[in-house]
Amino acid sequence: MYRWNSNKTIFFFLVIFLITGYSCSTKKNTFVRRTFHNLTGHYNMFWNGRESYREGVEQLDKSVKDNYNKILPVFNYGTESDAQAMNPFMDRAIEKASVNIQRHSMFFNRKEYVRWIDDSYMLIGLGYFYKQEYSKARRTFEFVINEYKKNEIKYDAMLWLGNSYNQMGKYKRAQSVLDNLENEIDKNPKGVSSKVVKMLPLVRADMYILQEKYSQAKEPLIDAIYLRQKKTIDARVRFILGQIFQEEEEFYKASEYYRQVVKKNPPYEMAFNASINLARSYDTRYGDDSKDIVKQLNKMLKEDKNLEFRDQIYFALAEVAFKEDNDTLAIQHLQKSVATSKSNNFQKATSSLKLAQTYFYIPEYALAQAYYDTAIQVLPEDYPDYKNIKGLSLYLTELVNNLITIELQDSLQYLANIDEEKRNTIIDKIIANVIKEEEKQKELDELQLLAGNTNTGSPNAMSGISGGEWYFYNTAAKSYGLTEFRKKWGNRTLEDNWRLSNKQAIFDPSEEELLAEQDSIPSDSTLIVSNDPHKREYYLQDIPFTEEQVIISDSLIEEAYYNLGFIYKDKLIDSPKSIESFETLIERFPMNKNRLLVYYQLYRLFTNDENFEKAEIYKNLIIEQYPESDYAKLLLDPDFYKELEARRNLAQTLYDETYDHYEAQRYYTVYSNSTRALAEFKEPPELLAKFEYLRAISLGKIEVVDSLQLALEKLVIKYPDSEVTPLAQNILDYLKDPNDTTNTKKAVEVIDVSIYEFNQRSKQIFALVVAEDKININALKVRISDFNKKYYSLVNLSITNILLDASTHFIMVGNFNTIDESMDYYNAIITNEYVYANLTESDYDGFVIAQENYPVFYKDKDVTKYLAFFRQNYFNEQ
Repeated sequence: MYRWNSNKTIFFFLVIFLITGYSCSTKKNTFVRRTFHNLTGHYNMFWNGRESYREGVEQLDKSVKDNYNKILPVFNYGTESDAQAMNPFMDRAIEKASVNIQRHSMFFNRKEYVRWIDDSYMLIGLGYFYKQEYSKARRTFEFVINEYKKNEIKYDAMLWLGNSYNQMGKYKRAQSVLDNLENEIDKNPKGVSSKVVKMLPLVRADMYILQEKYSQAKEPLIDAIYLRQKKTIDARVRFILGQIFQEEEEFYKASEYYRQVVKKNPPYEMAFNASINLARSYDTRYGDDSKDIVKQLNKMLKEDKNLEFRDQIYFALAEVAFKEDNDTLAIQHLQKSVATSKSNNFQKATSSLKLAQTYFYIPEYALAQAYYDTAIQVLPEDYPDYKNIKGLSLYLTELVNNLITIELQDSLQYLANIDEEKRNTIIDKIIANVIKEEEKQKELDELQLLAGNTNTGSPNAMSGISGGEWYFYNTAAKSYGLTEFRKKWGNRTLEDNWRLSNKQAIFDPSEEELLAEQDSIPSDSTLIVSNDPHKREYYLQDIPFTEEQVIISDSLIEEAYYNLGFIYKDKLIDSPKSIESFETLIERFPMNKNRLLVYYQLYRLFTNDENFEKAEIYKNLIIEQYPESDYAKLLLDPDFYKELEARRNLAQTLYDETYDHYEAQRYYTVYSNSTRALAEFKEPPELLAKFEYLRAISLGKIEVVDSLQLALEKLVIKYPDSEVTPLAQNILDYLKDPNDTTNTKKAVEVIDVSIYEFNQRSKQIFALVVAEDKININALKVRISDFNKKYYSLVNLSITNILLDASTHFIMVGNFNTIDESMDYYNAIITNEYVYANLTESDYDGFVIAQENYPVFYKDKDVTKYLAFFRQNYFNEQ
């Protein structure tokens, strides 16, 4: 369509206006005056809207943060929270553009004759885009494309339509739109603005990057560079290309792009990361010398402006050292990277994981555990391979706890076996070391406080464990081990049943227990329970002086070695360490209670390692010492396991049939089958317990109640740990006193929400339930209204309030056309500090409710029930 030159038009009418005279009252001059005001007014209105839009985009550019640990997107439109902050600016832009269209559009014979109307539609689409309301943005851009087919603005709309599809994750549609736009440009290169031509490859590259198809993004990114982008865009594109080539291990090309970025003088954070990545792209394959890189990185370490980036610099130094096979230096740099990481959790996690993996493959499992534990504390759950990392961390923690148990108990037994004077000398030395370490830590804390770094401590405390040094002279292992032992098990004496089910509970012995224990300690030792590590009593109280305490201490060591054998074998897949643990267990405790199973594990481990001579030794021990065991039978008859499995399958089949009869209430058949099974099968115990239960129930049906009671009592005694035992006990409790239900286990409460219906197409309401005595209702409504005016000024939202009961108010905000709209509002307002000023989370309940469910809720008035329905249905939709 023909587009007016608005400035010339305004000037033309201004001249006529002045010639005819402002005071003239003829109809012709009235028309001229109105036309003049119309032309100037619609431009001013569009200009105001556009300025608000530009102000919002500028603020977004300042507020969004790039994650340089990942390949950058071409465009960073921020998070939902960032978009929420854009609402006041974008709403004003949309409002001004909408009013401009309503008041000033001159659309005749399918042509628009006012210069800024099509731009106003584009401004509306861009406003919705930056609000991240991409569906509305898409519809607006499609309207512009269809309505202004002969106007070059349609190309702008096509570009932003493709960009909208990118952000919506609809990449096939995005590609189709961008391909059509490229075809249009090829047909009419002069009819498309240079801005669209320059931005097209950027949007296409972003489409690939968002899909993590990095290799395909390279071509459009290179095309974008040749189109001479703005300085900031050019630097960003080159940085992204550097990241992609670095990811593909084409370090030479990556280095070239990073050097180009530094020369472009970009914002400091990008320049810094370009320098860091340049160092990390150092490649020994091309004979590069790392001296200059290391020199530059060390120089960066000394600069005050890089204090918060030291963790990244040390990590880069570590990678250079690894590439030069200097693992010792690399480990030192990684340790410093972890220790200096203050606010960059991603880098702290990355450095900790790298260090943990390095120690794991040495292997130094205790150190690996410490750094895996550090990483897990800051890793997000969507981090790649998070579950496996967490699982390995848990395995290593289990391993280290057992290692600490062995070192601690061995050291305590050593102290028990030396004379009192020597024992006190050792303890005094430990206390002196504790005081020295505390003074060092205090100085370190003060220095870090002055430097603004609250990140104290390091996993290096574990560096002494398993290093061969005696536990109490090994300060790091001792302080870590004893502290962790007390944290986990509490301040416990060595006695039977010391391990409670709640392993985090702190054991606080009673006065009577302390007096009783004092009587059992030799006269040359006085046991005084103390929690002060600066006193001898703190260490004396755990020393096993009596024979009974030594037995308990030995049992802890025995159990720890047994656990270590399986952890190494099954969880860490380290056969040599597993063999070492099991053989040490046999050597130190030849009569341990698990020796049959340990013999068999050693037989299998040596067989897998093809050490048949050693395997034969343990095979013979099993056959000679345990000839009637299943293990011996299996070793003598390879088909024994098949027969055993067949018997178990037969038992399971019979149980399934018996249970079917039970459900059909054929109790005589149930009794017959159960009796037969208990006579024929000797295992598995869990299945036998279930047969006992079915037999007891069938007896209750076909005989007297006494038969039921006797059968259930037998089951409870014979199978105390079975899953059916609680069921049997509940019946017994009822039989003993039908009126007393205090001993029966309460069933898990299931909330019935069937009174509500979930319809995705229903209109929705945001609701708050608040107690009148907790809040000023009017003040709350005012704050909600302020929130709506600031962030939802374009949405016609009403606020109403009714009493749910005599003291509870029900505030409603609505209406929302879709669940997505209502949940966006819910997520925005539920975390707004201004709206809930002076309130705690217990003072109110917020949720979204469909219009048809509202009367049901008002009648039922059960907030807990509706919240259960809300959580089950609405959060699954997001």
